[in-house]
Amino acid sequence: MITVTPIQEKSAQEALCARCGIPFRVELLAYQATNDKGELAGVCQFGMNAEGGYLTDLACPDPADPDDALFVMGRAALNFMDLCGAKTAVFNGTACNDALLCRIGFQADKNGKYTVCLDGFFNHPCQHC
Repeated sequence: MITVTPIQEKSAQEALCARCGIPFRVELLAYQATNDKGELAGVCQFGMNAEGGYLTDLACPDPADPDDALFVMGRAALNFMDLCGAKTAVFNGTACNDALLCRIGFQADKNGKYTVCLDGFFNHPCQHC
């Protein structure tokens, strides 16, 4: 089972980002995922601005790990953005698996920019399959 929780302390966020090989950005919110053994399965950094939400990092400490933790964290971040009133979200990171981004719900436009419309995204039935 994967558990996703907010990272409350910036020092913890910085340390977890280092373990996952991503740059720590103090201005961003972050989630951590743990597996059923309580081990770190991944880190997600994201934020919000006047245009909506944005996801910058999805990473795990072991690149060989399956991307389920990254999927759950990505969806959790989108849900948080939606609950805060964001209507759209973008992925503005530099390295992430295209298939994973699409699985989370992002769609690439003709310029390769990944976006998702959050309006009704989490309604039942789910707007994204």
